[in-house]
Amino acid sequence: MSTQKCQQCQAPFEPQRSTQLYCSPECSGRAHERRRRERRRSTSRVAAKTLVAVERADGQARLREAEATYDRQLQIENSTAAAKFNNAVLERDRTIDQQQTQIQQLYAVNLDMCGELAEAKAETVEGRLEVARLLRTQRADAQDLMRLAGRLLQLTDHLGIPLDRSTADIYRRRGWAATVPAGLR
Repeated sequence: MSTQKCQQCQAPFEPQRSTQLYCSPECSGRAHERRRRERRRSTSRVAAKTLVAVERADGQARLREAEATYDRQLQIENSTAAAKFNNAVLERDRTIDQQQTQIQQLYAVNLDMCGELAEAKAETVEGRLEVARLLRTQRADAQDLMRLAGRLLQLTDHLGIPLDRSTADIYRRRGWAATVPAGLR
């Protein structure tokens, strides 16, 4: 057999078989380890590139999904906020309507009370006038009664007829003298 170069350490050697490539089992092990590392590295690079591509695609998909979720959430929040705003506006309008109705009712009551007050004032004035008329009439009647009582007393004294018992009681109740004083006869 002829001399060959070790494919690992490049040292010349005489192969014991025709398929022998390395000078020693150590070089064979090192070459085997080197090939294994290269396969791992190449697999690892491809896997890393694949993994990066997968992660990038997955990240982009998650980003699109997150954006879609955010958009849906934003639409829900916007519609919820719009519904709340509309409800608040409707509630405010209802409150305003109720207050306007109450104001109109109070205005009507106030107007009625003003009319009633004017009527009450007119009735009070009429009542006062009636009381004043009645008092004048009563005073005039009392004066007339006093004149009649005095005249009756003069007549009974002139005729010498005493006052009957019930008439004398009326005179006493009123605080009038039941006989004519001696100086007035």
